Amino acid sequence: MAQNIVQQQPRRPERQRKLRLANLFTDAEVRVEPEEPKKVVVAGLVEANPDKDYPEEYFKRAWAVFRGEFATLFKASLYFLIFTLPFVVIVAWFAKYFENLVLGGTYNFMGDIGVGFPGGGDSIAQSVARLYWDVKAPVYCMIAGTIILGSLGLGGLFYCVKRSYFQDHYKRITRTYWMGFGKYWWKYLVTMTFAVLVGLAMAISILYLMKEQTLGTAGAGAYCAVVFTWIFGAPLLTIPVVMCGLFASYELTFFGAFKNALVIIANCPIMVAIVGIFSAAPLLLCLAGTIFSIIVYAVMALIGTFFLALFWTATASRGMKKCHLIYEGMKRQELQNAKRAAKQNPYADAKNNKAKSDAQTDFAPKHQEQQKKKPQQNHYQNPKKKKKK
Repeated sequence: MAQNIVQQQPRRPERQRKLRLANLFTDAEVRVEPEEPKKVVVAGLVEANPDKDYPEEYFKRAWAVFRGEFATLFKASLYFLIFTLPFVVIVAWFAKYFENLVLGGTYNFMGDIGVGFPGGGDSIAQSVARLYWDVKAPVYCMIAGTIILGSLGLGGLFYCVKRSYFQDHYKRITRTYWMGFGKYWWKYLVTMTFAVLVGLAMAISILYLMKEQTLGTAGAGAYCAVVFTWIFGAPLLTIPVVMCGLFASYELTFFGAFKNALVIIANCPIMVAIVGIFSAAPLLLCLAGTIFSIIVYAVMALIGTFFLALFWTATASRGMKKCHLIYEGMKRQELQNAKRAAKQNPYADAKNNKAKSDAQTDFAPKHQEQQKKKPQQNHYQNPKKKKKK
């Protein structure tokens, strides 16, 4: 009895998920790449390229591709290394040279310490403030310029990463890399320029605050500059991360990738935030010192860049799949609602149309009859047959 009662209870309607910023979303497909000519093994037979058994889960797949396609992607990253040479020149040599050029390298901090010692020494606060603002700030600007220059090579690298991730087999690494460079270099240049400028504003605001704190003149403006640049800058940096994963992978224009990136961030904020923090870690490690910066550069240039590119591609792929499922669910729900409304009142429109047509058909004959009717005429009466008085 209890079981029957439970079965008779109405089922709760399933909660329908809504796609945030659905009006910006473009349900695009993965780009279909031209197939590379296969090597002829025997007359009439070509070399087979079987798909590898990579996991379906996105980030596990990225890790599996990193291990399975390591040799191929490592060779592709060597071409990307060409575009990063200005970065290592600035970090390894010019930064120290510029510091000695600006500050001179000789300081006298022993002035005015007691009787018999000549005064006129250097101020520690002034020297540190100059180090922050006159040395580090220009060096950071130079490094930002080298990163923008290096972003030119990301088009070819992401193209190789995309083909490895989706198993669009290729063996001509040089041809494949420069093919991707020719297709996407300007997209990555524009996107990374925006990202670098936002990051530079965040770094300069911190240097300015540190300079003001060293001099003891830090005011509300210095603190507000840091707060506002980080509050607005950190979320903005997630947009280039998603866009870079979309460019080479999906059939989207530049502005289509921008809009889809906003949709993915709005619907997958935690995933995008984790990947963004993970991606920013190498740049933060470069602040540890010159030698450590060179080590980080070598690791990132040879291995880390295509490793991050794989995870950025996985982020974009996972976001597009999730948004696609929610979008399709919304479309199905709208179709079901329309069918349900039609079933509840299937003849509503037909009745309304019939009533209108009947009214028009009834009105026309009546109107015509009224027009045909004539006033009644009195019949002729013979005057001889008048009534007698």
